Amino acid sequence: LQQAMTIASVVQHDQGLRVLPIVGSGTMQAVSDLATLDSVNAALLPLDTLTYAQAQGLLQGLDGKISYLARLQPVRWALVTTRNIENLTQLAGKRIATGPTGSMGFVAGELLFSAYEVPFARVARQNGDALAVLTQGAADAALVDTAVLRAARLDGNRYKVMPLALPNQLTSTYVPVMLSSSDAPSLIPKGADIETIAAPLAVMVFTRTGSKSDDARLKAFSAALFRNAGQLNINNNIAAEIPGWTRHRAAQEALKQLAASAASESELQQGDGQ
Repeated sequence: LQQAMTIASVVQHDQGLRVLPIVGSGTMQAVSDLATLDSVNAALLPLDTLTYAQAQGLLQGLDGKISYLARLQPVRWALVTTRNIENLTQLAGKRIATGPTGSMGFVAGELLFSAYEVPFARVARQNGDALAVLTQGAADAALVDTAVLRAARLDGNRYKVMPLALPNQLTSTYVPVMLSSSDAPSLIPKGADIETIAAPLAVMVFTRTGSKSDDARLKAFSAALFRNAGQLNINNNIAAEIPGWTRHRAAQEALKQLAASAASESELQQGDGQ
């Protein structure tokens, strides 16, 4: 939601553009809203949500209709456990706070621990609330967005960040990343790096048949995203692609126009220099 509000705030009124963020009830619901509600033009979705939806048969009949406009910085996950947990196998049958059904944490927990072959009892608390139930003894571990760890003040003598290796069967869904003490000041010592996984986040859209007006709106929105990439949490390369997914034609056109404008501006500057 914060990312959606940031995007709306930054691109609002960019060349007359009006962007209204919608408060949803989890990323799984966002997939449904994107495909069924005419008032929804785009949704911020981590790729693991789409992987999970496909695995559950929730995208049947939607092949080729879901595409993306831009790739954003990924959602990085951290598994926080008590110090006495030495490896993932020791979490088998334990209580892990991942999030309520349909949430980002729920999806990540279901996919990851299934791939690790670690059965667990899910605690329906996410991020800050997940850390709270961990410290209260109501959970044995918490899978959280690393963003919440910067402000967390957990006792490093009692808790730690457990390394997470990228499962081979999920290499098209997640990417490996490293966490440092700046990501979790109280849990990771200075100079230490811990491997974990991240889910690429993207602005996804649903292609409706014969929707030229939608194309025009999406092109304007895409252009605004690319023009304001420096103020948004967009991948450093605005043209970065997402393997296995197609960029919407409106975003492709916006990228081409932006590249052409940049080339023309460069030529003018070179001419002025001469």
